[in-house]
Amino acid sequence: MWEERLFDEVLGRYGEPAYVRRGRAVEHALQDLIDHCNSRRDELLKMVRTRLALLHALAGGWDALVPLLRDEGQARVLEEMHASLSPRLRTTVEPTTSRRTLRHALRELAQSIERFNRRWRDYLPTVDLGRVNEVRENYNRYYLLEKECATHSASVARQGFRPLEPITIDDVARRLPPLPVPQLKA
Repeated sequence: MWEERLFDEVLGRYGEPAYVRRGRAVEHALQDLIDHCNSRRDELLKMVRTRLALLHALAGGWDALVPLLRDEGQARVLEEMHASLSPRLRTTVEPTTSRRTLRHALRELAQSIERFNRRWRDYLPTVDLGRVNEVRENYNRYYLLEKECATHSASVARQGFRPLEPITIDDVARRLPPLPVPQLKA
């Protein structure tokens, strides 16, 4: 009983136990890394967003592009990309039925996506993973000890614990992948 009061008093005075703060530090470090990469990704996506919004406005809907695309699945890819990127035009663009204009807009979008993907692949290896991996390494090293000190039980401390692997560029790329390039009919 007195141990619980002491624990509550320490918690009130010093905040969360160290192992809880360490676990949160891991989450925050990873989220900061993803936010930083996402910020750069958003910068690189500006032209893709513009071209995608223009294509959508010119087509008036994704179904109008099906005759120009390799298959209907490509229209779904464009629709999903449009939903995830939420592109906006600054001016109103009237829809067209000109296949030539739509094909040209599709090609320009595909080229913009290819440029984005190339720049994104070039950027990823420059991302500094040092901070997030240092936090993960410290988690692996100290979490069990800190939790055991707080709970006074090695078996309780080990419950559910899994060491964290270092974050790699591939992990970041899986969270923030390149974009699919729409395939046009030959």
